[in-house]
Amino acid sequence: MPTSSAKQSVLIVEDSRTYAELLRRRITRHLAFGVLVAPSLAAARHLLDEHGDNVFAAVLDLNLPDAPNGEIVDLVLARGISVVVLTSIRDEATRQAALARNILDYVVKESLEDFDYIVQLLRRIELNQRTEILLVDDSPTSRYQLREHLKPHKYVVHEAGSGPEALAAIAAHPDIRLVITDNQMPGMDGFELVTELRKRASKERLAIIGISAESGGALSARFLKRGANDFLVKPFSQEEFACRVNQNVELVDLVREIRTRANRDYLTGAYNRHYLLELGEKYFENARRNHLELVIAVLDVDYLRGINDAYGHEAGDEVLRQVAAELERALRRTDLFARYDAEQFCVIAVNAGAAYLETIERLRQRIAALEIGYAGHTIRVTVSIGVTRHLGDSLAETLRRAEALVQKAKRDGRDRVSVDDDGQAALPAGEVAR
Repeated sequence: MPTSSAKQSVLIVEDSRTYAELLRRRITRHLAFGVLVAPSLAAARHLLDEHGDNVFAAVLDLNLPDAPNGEIVDLVLARGISVVVLTSIRDEATRQAALARNILDYVVKESLEDFDYIVQLLRRIELNQRTEILLVDDSPTSRYQLREHLKPHKYVVHEAGSGPEALAAIAAHPDIRLVITDNQMPGMDGFELVTELRKRASKERLAIIGISAESGGALSARFLKRGANDFLVKPFSQEEFACRVNQNVELVDLVREIRTRANRDYLTGAYNRHYLLELGEKYFENARRNHLELVIAVLDVDYLRGINDAYGHEAGDEVLRQVAAELERALRRTDLFARYDAEQFCVIAVNAGAAYLETIERLRQRIAALEIGYAGHTIRVTVSIGVTRHLGDSLAETLRRAEALVQKAKRDGRDRVSVDDDGQAALPAGEVAR
């Protein structure tokens, strides 16, 4: 991980200007990394002395004018930087020797598709710095070996020496994406651990790879039937292990991305109406069942149609994005907010009593203070807000109450909060009904 706040960078060491420039362009086009290019070992050493703290990965040629035998690999690995070898050397012995040095991959220069593969690999390494994996094995030596295999891939690695320790680790680190577990452990074996893990998380949220020194289809089938995503027999090559790990993590990431896209509004990044109604029902029923206070607010952007007419729909889109960003900054992390309609947002806040109305009023003031720059213009915007603390017979009924209060706020002059609380109506801007 970089030790300064500068942008993370990739180092390319390649004496062919053509190859170096083609790869540099691919990386800068598709990834938000800085790119450092060196044609020799000496130039690479100079760049690393100046910028090494922010270099997280390097793409290296093995044959350089001042380092014809792969000396550049040792230099970069010594800095704790992940290495991809890009070379024209096809010799299998050379390839195996390079992989034994714990590099990420050995890529032979054949076509432009090789550059696309390297870009994908670099993207994966960058993501891995925020991706958590749990290793479960009662042998510290085995855990060390697995951790060393994962080291160049930059994963955040946790360890557990038993099944119960693994379950505790999952509870303490809910963002763990992958569990790699041995089968033969005292107390709770790998099969039992997989069964318990599947009670807590589905395959789509948590991937599990079973490993064992025992071979045979029956063992693999038992792991898979218990809920594992994959199985490996020891000893396995570092290359195969890395491929299995990356593929399983990518599948979990893909499912998360699909779900995120399904639940998010494409324009503002806020949750969409469908997700609000789905999760809001759970909030609502939980509040009724446990006698919790619930606040529901609907915000309507005033005169958005006029902004669209005056400046264009892209200006209106920017207004909605800025309002959504202000909502995210102003609300509590536990509050649910979503784009509710074309120009409306909705907030559902649990355990939020009368004091929460001050939060809503401050939100109104913050939005009114926004100065949104667009195409040389400064756009000011306000919102009309309807708020209710009274739970109806259903979430739909309670939402309709809040929507009716929005209309009251608009009738009373806009840029105000209308609150259904103890029967009082909307007050002038800057005041909140009690």
